[in-house]
Amino acid sequence: MRFLRRSLTGLFLVAVTLALLALAVQTVRSAVEERMAQESFSRPARERVYAVNVAEVTPGRVEPVLEAFGEVRARRELEIRSQAGGTVIALGDGFEEGGRVAAGQLLVRVDPSDLEDALALAETDLAEAEAEVTDAEAALEIAEDDLASARA
Repeated sequence: MRFLRRSLTGLFLVAVTLALLALAVQTVRSAVEERMAQESFSRPARERVYAVNVAEVTPGRVEPVLEAFGEVRARRELEIRSQAGGTVIALGDGFEEGGRVAAGQLLVRVDPSDLEDALALAETDLAEAEAEVTDAEAALEIAEDDLASARA
């Protein structure tokens, strides 16, 4: 009995919910149709108006002016690079980008301090390597003497 009563109550609530939902849909649909009907009749058709600038035309000769932006390049181009990299500290006399260059002409002077530092570091590494060679030769002589005394 209890099961039957709960089932019927559930069915009743579902039916009431569906009925209210259908009523809401119908109300919204009729409101939209009514609004569309009012808007279509309330606006009369109007002629479009355009604003334009007007100028009087006079006969004459017009020459077009052409402005162009770009870069002019030579047909032949040569890239010159230094043997050593570094900071440029001075440009040679008569240095001009895109100009002619003669053989042996000084174009730029590079800061020699980076190269001098690298040379000093290389000389230090060489001295250390020579000292290691000397130590290795001395160790070899000692090892040969130990070997000779061990055989005797």
